[in-house]
Amino acid sequence: MGNSSFIDKLSSNRFLSKYMTPKIIKQLTRYIITGVFAAIVEFSVLYCLRTYVGFSLILSNSIAYTFGFCISFLMNKFWSFEARGELKRQLTLYTILFGINLLLSDALMDLFNHRLGLSLIISKVIAIGIITLWNFGLYKKIIYKR
Repeated sequence: MGNSSFIDKLSSNRFLSKYMTPKIIKQLTRYIITGVFAAIVEFSVLYCLRTYVGFSLILSNSIAYTFGFCISFLMNKFWSFEARGELKRQLTLYTILFGINLLLSDALMDLFNHRLGLSLIISKVIAIGIITLWNFGLYKKIIYKR
């Protein structure tokens, strides 16, 4: 079974059909690419600040998350969701979400790395995964809605 038949089956499902439109699939694909790119930058900054500069875990994570935020906001706005206009509203909502996600990211990093003893990279992968799961819907329905 090829990729197109799998997508066709998903698209023909009554419940999923409204969520599997070509436009949403395009947005989701671009969202994932944006997320991977932002995550690579975030991982790199985190690793360098923690390993080579010697910053604390929370400071390193906060700075790295801020880099990821900037990349993610710009790429999602102009490329993933092609949301022109409303910059002030979008940036305000994105910044609020950023603050919530930053606190969550720091708490998860502390939990996984400091308390559970997982490696820095594994901890960051889990934290990013958890945060990413609910961000797409918030971006689509609230921040970049047209």
